[in-house]
Amino acid sequence: MLKIKDIEEYIEDSMLDTIFNEREDEVYRKTQKDNERISKITEKYSIDYDRLISIIKALPPHFKNTRETIIKALEEYLMRENLIMAYENEKFYKTRIL
Repeated sequence: MLKIKDIEEYIEDSMLDTIFNEREDEVYRKTQKDNERISKITEKYSIDYDRLISIIKALPPHFKNTRETIIKALEEYLMRENLIMAYENEKFYKTRIL
């Protein structure tokens, strides 16, 4: 039986990247069912970025440096989490293709 590791050197990464990017576009299109499920989640967990920023900005004026530090840390955290999620999605998809 042929195994993936036996043919890995023959698999062209750019082709796999192209396939992943095309599939990613298809996967990220939201359906009505997706919108309904997401709506239920956001109702249950109503906090969002704008609300967090409003809460942070509502801190008393003498916390100006603290506000800026919290906002910067929050933005970096969100960027990190998004990049990790994107990497894991790509890895999962590419592994399933092979």
